[in-house]
Amino acid sequence: PGESDNRNQQKMEMKVWDPDNPLTDRQIDQFLVVARAVGTFARALDCSSSIRQPSLHMSAAAASRDITLFHAMDTLQRNGYDLAKAMSTLVPQGGPVLCRDEMEEWSASEAMLFEEALEKYGKDFNDIRQDFLPWKSLASIVQFYYMWKTTDRYIQQVG
Repeated sequence: PGESDNRNQQKMEMKVWDPDNPLTDRQIDQFLVVARAVGTFARALDCSSSIRQPSLHMSAAAASRDITLFHAMDTLQRNGYDLAKAMSTLVPQGGPVLCRDEMEEWSASEAMLFEEALEKYGKDFNDIRQDFLPWKSLASIVQFYYMWKTTDRYIQQVG
């Protein structure tokens, strides 16, 4: 206290969750259930997503992935752990907020190209990007790979 802070504030970490928040675990769990339901509903309303997520079951599975939970927890934090405010942030006036991860951002043909490239180059993501998916960032390809490894298609190829 009383000393000047000469650190570069832009390089400082930002608090994204307060474990000492006023909510009970049950309240947080209930909010996460609502957030997943909103994510499922948002996918049902989104034309581009409904093409990629042809069933309610697949939409619900996509809404259960980490991106939806991260968004929900961030929404609680940004709204001071006020459940009513956080809820209205999830569903603003224009409709429900849709958060997509790399699995949803890629088209089926891009995923097939990725699998073909992986078969040819293994995990050489630079070559995969250069020869198969030059419009994707390296970070996007790596992130897609780690999500793709959790899918049935990966299990079928390995098994």
